[in-house]
Amino acid sequence: MRLFKIQRMKSEAPLIAAFAIFSIIVSLVFFPLILWFSFLVFPIMALSYLILRKFKLGLFRKECFLILDETGMRYCFHLFQQARILRWDQIEKANYQLYEINLKLKESGEIICIQTSYLEEPADIEDLKSMVGEKCVTM
Repeated sequence: MRLFKIQRMKSEAPLIAAFAIFSIIVSLVFFPLILWFSFLVFPIMALSYLILRKFKLGLFRKECFLILDETGMRYCFHLFQQARILRWDQIEKANYQLYEINLKLKESGEIICIQTSYLEEPADIEDLKSMVGEKCVTM
């Protein structure tokens, strides 16, 4: 079994975008009512983000991972994604791109993209490619 570490900042990027969009919408809605105080939404949201991240509350409690073992791979790349399990016998082919590994499933023909930029260590990319290459047919 091999555990690959995922960069925390990349896994939190969708959540940061949601915080920013929420701040913009709240600021635009309340701007005519409280004038310049509506711009306090941005520092308040940034402070709440930092507090939630520091104490690992809510979605920040979730861990992101990529685990490869004899049965298959388990992965969760960002905080909004549910953990998924992919068995080796479900994979038809693997295709290595510059920044991702594409896995084509046998039954549905669906393509699963595993972005290598999520990995914390650059040396892990070659290990990941070799481990996937041992278990899958490459294109």
